[in-house]
Amino acid sequence: MTPVTDTLTPLDASFLYMESEHTPMHMGSVGIFEGAPLRDTHGCLRIDEVRDEVSSRLHLVPKLRKIVRFPLAGEATPVWVDDPEFDITNHVHQASLPAPGEDAQLLEFCAELMSFPLDRGHPLWGIWLVDGLAGDRVAIVEMLHHAVADGLAGVELATVLLDTRPREPSRHPPEAWRPAPGPGAVASATAGMVRARDYLGHMVASGWDLVRHPSRAPQVAGRYAAAFTNLLRSPTATSRCSLNAPVGFGRRALVVRQSLDGLRQASHHFGVTLNDLLLTAVAAGVHDLLSARGEVMEGRQLHVLVPIGAPHHGDRRLGNVLSVMVVPVPISAAPALRRLRAVAAAERSSKDHEQAQAVRAVLDSLDAWPPATLAAATHVVHHQPLVNLVVTNVPGPDIPLYVLGARMLEAVPFIPLGGNLSVGVAALSYAGRLSVGILCDPVACPDADVMAKGMERCFGELVLSAPPVTT
Repeated sequence: MTPVTDTLTPLDASFLYMESEHTPMHMGSVGIFEGAPLRDTHGCLRIDEVRDEVSSRLHLVPKLRKIVRFPLAGEATPVWVDDPEFDITNHVHQASLPAPGEDAQLLEFCAELMSFPLDRGHPLWGIWLVDGLAGDRVAIVEMLHHAVADGLAGVELATVLLDTRPREPSRHPPEAWRPAPGPGAVASATAGMVRARDYLGHMVASGWDLVRHPSRAPQVAGRYAAAFTNLLRSPTATSRCSLNAPVGFGRRALVVRQSLDGLRQASHHFGVTLNDLLLTAVAAGVHDLLSARGEVMEGRQLHVLVPIGAPHHGDRRLGNVLSVMVVPVPISAAPALRRLRAVAAAERSSKDHEQAQAVRAVLDSLDAWPPATLAAATHVVHHQPLVNLVVTNVPGPDIPLYVLGARMLEAVPFIPLGGNLSVGVAALSYAGRLSVGILCDPVACPDADVMAKGMERCFGELVLSAPPVTT
């Protein structure tokens, strides 16, 4: 009997439990590359060489050859097992845009891929090489399920599959790989019980520590009570807005681009973070969007869910190592600088109230939940009343990345929509540029261009408000 060595964590599994036909839970990214190095002498994409190059690195990220095995009933936790029929051609594809190959057509292609769940009969990822893009460029579109990795792990994955310097691929064929047999039903059921036992043991040990040192108890209890109170403080009725609408089947993708030099200068000058600048621009964009819809903005706040990733220590096991904060940001009419100060203060307050630690404690406690209970509980997200929008900001590499010697010129991320959140915002810094991907439901949010233009305007105002660097 093969032992269980790769059980999904409750957080990883929750992204599978909450998935449905109209709420796919995979992340997306679009990389724009120099085209010539990715084509052969006949002008065709070097798809076979790309497949060989990716295959040669899969041993570095074993989860990319694994599928999820669910228990027959709810008595056990899902596990990762080797795909006995793994075939790289199921994961690295090619496509071509029709003329004229504009960026808008590429975004439509990406939005289509974000509209349908990944096939659970295969490992939960895919790469598409897309030719036909104007300007002699080639796009590489990647889809990766949130159960496999969070945003930080996704960036780590990119640095494994891509090169940090231009080079030709290895001429050696990929090493032969043999799938390991999966665990038996008894081993799978035992793994869930072991996880719950370990968590309960940790809780008992923590409680005993407080018994031994009773003076710590009021401080610990007070800290977490304040954190949970701040986290669970429900938005007022006036905080609910038309962004909170049922999510349908379609998707639309937009991009907002900014130079990092200007943003970093503004960040330094105003004593704020890049994330403060991003949240300020999002708040301004939402203000413009909802105002155009005729909704009253004065005195209102947007409750933004901000994921906080933790380092993965380079172990390449991927997964989700994160917590979240809920940051209330003003969407009343306001000059950019006044909005920035309010956003920065709100984010500092959320950090001071240790929301992330409170959420981390909740997520850790999921280890003790029976899988069937956890699966049922995840559906609450489709009707959640606490947040209006998810905004995530992932730092990428400052150095350029390459595939087969082709330099990546730009990278744009997208996050899945879930429940009643009709818009999701993801930002990625790469090689001197901040690219913000906006994914929305085109029926619930047909006017997302208004939000994107509002964000661009606000970014511009913030950058212009900071004095230029003098040398």
